[in-house]
Amino acid sequence: MFKNIILAVLIAIVLTYSFGHLATQWLDLHLTFAEYDVEPISSILALTGVVAILVVVGFIIAFSIFAAIAFALIAAGIGIFVAGLSVFWPIILFTLVIFLLVKDKQTPAY
Repeated sequence: MFKNIILAVLIAIVLTYSFGHLATQWLDLHLTFAEYDVEPISSILALTGVVAILVVVGFIIAFSIFAAIAFALIAAGIGIFVAGLSVFWPIILFTLVIFLLVKDKQTPAY
């Protein structure tokens, strides 16, 4: 699984670099900071960095959605267990009392 994540990030970086090159050549996209034009390679690297960060955020969101679904399922299971326990607690208590009264008492052997 970790190998697949690394491959996905590397593919995203390569695609971003390719699209960054297309953006600078075809769309005339240039980064400017404080009236200073950034070199094309630096702007492509910056765009690649931004997209890599967005890919990582996407993975975090995907895993957090999976974690939220798992948490909801676990919470629902606990809720159903507590609801069942709250419905049947008199029967469980009555059974426990009968079990404690009827069980064989073992005397310690000295």
